[in-house]
Amino acid sequence: MSQNFRAQSNPTYIGLNTYLNILEGQYDVVFSYGDDYIKSSSVAYAENLKNLKQYLNYLREQTPFKYLVQSESNILVIQKPFKKTICVNVINEITQEPLTNARLKIDSYIYKSNSKGQFQIPIHSKVINFKIFAEDFITQQYTIDTSLERECYERYISPFYQELDEVVLTNLLTRGIQKIASGGLEINYKEFGLLPGLVEPDVLQSLQALPGIISSKESVSYLNVRGGTHDQNLFLWDGIKMYNTSHFFGMISAFNPYMTQNVRLIKNGTSAKFGDGVSSLIDMKTSNTVADSLNVEIGSNLINVDAVVEVPLSYNSSLELSSRQSINSLWESPTYNQYFEKIFQNTEVTNFGSPSVQQNDDFCFFDTALNFKYQITDKDFLKVNMFYAEDQFALERFDVDGTRVNIRSSNLEQTNFATGLFYKRKWSNKTTSHFQFYSSLYNLNADNTNLRNQQRLDQINEVRETGFKINIETQLSKQFKIENGYQFNETGILNSEEINDPSFFRETQNSILTHSLYSQLNYSSSNSLLNLSLGARANYFSKFDKFRLEPRFNLSYEFTDDLFLEILVEQKNQVTSQTIDLQTDFLGVENRRWVLSDPESRPVVESQQISAGLNFIKPNWFINLDFYYKAVDGITTQGQGFQNQFEFVKTHGRYDVKGFDVLVNKSFEPFSGWVSYSLSENNYKFEDLSPSSFPNNLDIRHVISTGLSYENNGLKLSAGYNWHSGVATTLLSENQDQLPQQIRFESPNAERLKDYFRLDFSTTYTFKLFRSVKAIAGVSFLNILDNSNVYNQFYTIGDNESIHTFRQNGLGFTPNVMFRLRF
Repeated sequence: MSQNFRAQSNPTYIGLNTYLNILEGQYDVVFSYGDDYIKSSSVAYAENLKNLKQYLNYLREQTPFKYLVQSESNILVIQKPFKKTICVNVINEITQEPLTNARLKIDSYIYKSNSKGQFQIPIHSKVINFKIFAEDFITQQYTIDTSLERECYERYISPFYQELDEVVLTNLLTRGIQKIASGGLEINYKEFGLLPGLVEPDVLQSLQALPGIISSKESVSYLNVRGGTHDQNLFLWDGIKMYNTSHFFGMISAFNPYMTQNVRLIKNGTSAKFGDGVSSLIDMKTSNTVADSLNVEIGSNLINVDAVVEVPLSYNSSLELSSRQSINSLWESPTYNQYFEKIFQNTEVTNFGSPSVQQNDDFCFFDTALNFKYQITDKDFLKVNMFYAEDQFALERFDVDGTRVNIRSSNLEQTNFATGLFYKRKWSNKTTSHFQFYSSLYNLNADNTNLRNQQRLDQINEVRETGFKINIETQLSKQFKIENGYQFNETGILNSEEINDPSFFRETQNSILTHSLYSQLNYSSSNSLLNLSLGARANYFSKFDKFRLEPRFNLSYEFTDDLFLEILVEQKNQVTSQTIDLQTDFLGVENRRWVLSDPESRPVVESQQISAGLNFIKPNWFINLDFYYKAVDGITTQGQGFQNQFEFVKTHGRYDVKGFDVLVNKSFEPFSGWVSYSLSENNYKFEDLSPSSFPNNLDIRHVISTGLSYENNGLKLSAGYNWHSGVATTLLSENQDQLPQQIRFESPNAERLKDYFRLDFSTTYTFKLFRSVKAIAGVSFLNILDNSNVYNQFYTIGDNESIHTFRQNGLGFTPNVMFRLRF
């Protein structure tokens, strides 16, 4: 073949149908072909050809098709004659999952795997030789004797050895949940099965099925990992820290699961390249794969409608866009009403109690995300992304008092806007660099106006963060890899309150610069029995003018073919946290404010954690046992949500939590069953309080979860039972004044609310609606038995100077329905 017909020395492969579309636009011709056999073929993109004739000659040599010129504007594409076609199924050797983004090269022809990881290859000889290659996998050569008749030949492909520190051990609970050798857990939403009570895969609700993770308030904005508060989790969306993680005040996550490819949860042993998040890392990633065809999906449930569109812009770039909008402005569904009742119970929204009062309320949420992906060369990749989420709530209340009408207007708005730029460069097979620049902006605004007396209260909480990160990975040998990097963050937080009558204004505005250097050495033995990571992160906080060193240790050792040992150790610091000044802040609905650590009044939050665990793995069996101890220092009373004698006390202290998690998972196709149990003890230590030591507000001693899922021929069923012992609570003292000005309490958190239990069910069915349209329909039921689960109890002094008891309940029986189309 002449030089003119050669592809690039480092070729970029695109779908043949995409390539033909490019030529159609360039030369004003039409290619006529059958989609079924064209869409499985790929071709190396060639840019140096001068005319259509050269392109056609190139395609004749590089693809298994004939290109017959019918007229000046019409070209017929037909298959070259072959004796027969065989099926080859390519499988990830580690995860045992089909690889849907692989390429197969036989002679000069290149094929692309379908959604099942399969190739349909026309052959002309008894024995064939071919290569299979995919991004981040080792290119491997295979031989097949086609005289050995099989329905589909299976071939396995291995990840690059530098990725072995993230080996997947097994799927957990349902398809798509995986445990990695470094101690973390990962959920792949492209391959996700079904969990009880979730008709769709909510990004953060899915995590609560895992041991050691619970939301005591049935809210994804109160996610507690091993006894920590929600703000002690580091939430990253494509590497950008997110300061608001939910819609509908915690009822659903703010991140569209159909845009999110996977989520990784690290409870301990975090890589040194991550700082912050003293309780956990929750790392959400969108896809980095450049689309070579148009993909569209739209769907709706009883809360929102959404759409995701992925469109190729050229052979090496594509754009992905998602959008989601609440539907309660059109119809307030039973699901919406259940959510609304739970959220606004015992707040100003529902506590009016007079028959003369009428009110109108309006709530909506919206989110959108955009990803631009550009594979510049086979070594250079660029990604630009944007995320925006918004929640709005408006309330107008009319109180008729004789001839006077008192009108009260309240508004609450939350927004979260994030942008990022990511650039990856492969300098060689051993060295890769990553650069990222990002910006995150969070706003919470509330106003409360009494129109009769013209009194207005405005409250604002704003977080602005910008930063960049450089990470360099170098494979020193087959056993050793080293990561080094630098990260810079500038975080600014504003809090303000203003009252017009009587005139009052308070504003605090602080910022902090964080410089971080880190290094981590990863070792994997030649037999892969031992994986070890040693790392450290040095943080310099400008406001404190001091360095904080964070050591990291992660060991995984395979004793036998079935038994693995894990030992994880880490130390972390964080300078942002949430606080509650008054329970009635922001209408009592979202009363937490972000604040920065301060040398005078608010120390840096610091955690130390160690855990040891055993993993027993056999075909269709997984048993995990983890013991852990975590100490977190620098917490404040304002950040704990006290509603007892310490509600207005301002001091700082610590908490210590120790416990263990057990998970047993048994798969017996097409079923998967599991049971998990967690035991923990979580205690505060505040030197300035009396008593100084008492149970944590999040001290839930016993947690049991069990479930069973079924998946076969497009039908998915999942049922589960959740139980945990009662949350710690403080009771009233029997010795109260006749007309109390202040409530007296018994010992803090000395008693328990009643035990919590909930039975959930969900089912979905996937079927072909048309030739190229797939439909998914489903239904779910939360709390089938409609059990009354009290998760909080508190007391206030009413207008008549009597003490009132309030209880907050979880969701009652809550149905949901979904329908989705994929084109």
